[in-house]
Amino acid sequence: MRRSQFDYHSYRGRKSASFWLKWIALVLAILVVLAVAFLLWGQKYISYTDDGLRVDLPFFQSEPKQPDVSDLDVIDQDPGSNSSDQGDTSQPQEQEPQEKTSANGVNVSLASILDGSAAQQVQQQGGDSVVVDMKNDQGQLGWKSQQSLASAVQSEAQDDQVNEKLKSWNEGDVYTVARMSCFRDEAIGGQMAYTLQTTSGYRWKDGDEMHWADPSNQQVQDYLIGLMTELAQMGFDEIVLDHCGYPTQADGLLSNIQYGDQSASQVMDDFLAKAAQALEPYGTTLSLAVSQEQVSGQDTSSGLTAQNINQYGQRIWIAGEEQAVLSTLTAAGIETPQQRLVLYVEQFGQDSTVSQALLS
Repeated sequence: MRRSQFDYHSYRGRKSASFWLKWIALVLAILVVLAVAFLLWGQKYISYTDDGLRVDLPFFQSEPKQPDVSDLDVIDQDPGSNSSDQGDTSQPQEQEPQEKTSANGVNVSLASILDGSAAQQVQQQGGDSVVVDMKNDQGQLGWKSQQSLASAVQSEAQDDQVNEKLKSWNEGDVYTVARMSCFRDEAIGGQMAYTLQTTSGYRWKDGDEMHWADPSNQQVQDYLIGLMTELAQMGFDEIVLDHCGYPTQADGLLSNIQYGDQSASQVMDDFLAKAAQALEPYGTTLSLAVSQEQVSGQDTSSGLTAQNINQYGQRIWIAGEEQAVLSTLTAAGIETPQQRLVLYVEQFGQDSTVSQALLS
């Protein structure tokens, strides 16, 4: 009878090998699972570079170093400096237009303004502004007016383009003053409906045999204010009113003048108030040509007083010695006289502290 003999060592060896194979398989399975999980979770940390695959795990990354302020270069720039000083020319800066001013006024003819030669005359005489007669004592106008009473001879305004030419001139750099003879007006004052009359009902004449328009006549006032408005619309920087009011003691015999119901000063207060209101929208300077006697109150016949001169005369044109005129203005209560005075002179004084205008 054959007897089967059990080989214990062989059996034990086979059993041990099977055990390790199972462990190896389990470990491999775990590694596969971990690998898949890592790929799913760690995709955002994997990058491909020229050197191959790169893995940047968050726990191996260091915080970026914050710059120390001591390491920074500080550029010291004046906050008021222009960007163009730093070489930036991409946006050119717009320059504010310079305001026109007047210190030394030169009398020129209307013809010289129309032909363009006035600027050279001003430069030759050392001035910076022009003074032009736009309404003279005869009542002649230097432009084409739309006013109903503008029937005066306009000998220098025959050019149909005169208004446009004056407007174009006034758009230039030269400060322009329009002189107007107000109530001394031969053309209007010579008409009985508008004339300043004597107590006997005749037309009054001054020492030069010139007629005057009646300052209290509302049509006359409206006419003059209409003329001022037209000058302002053409761009004149300043309008200086001469013979503004009733005749003065220097103009002739006053005892036979027929005044109206209102006082001369009240008539002028009303007229100047309307003139100032008419010019205000245009920014045109309203100025008064007066005498020292009118300012001081020694001659009150015109209706101009220190009070209405101070209130309405943005600039005050007077002839005389500079310090004496300034003293008169100050004593009369004229505010800021040195800034408002325009002194009539025969030639410009280099040491003058006020504006000047050459006597015509």
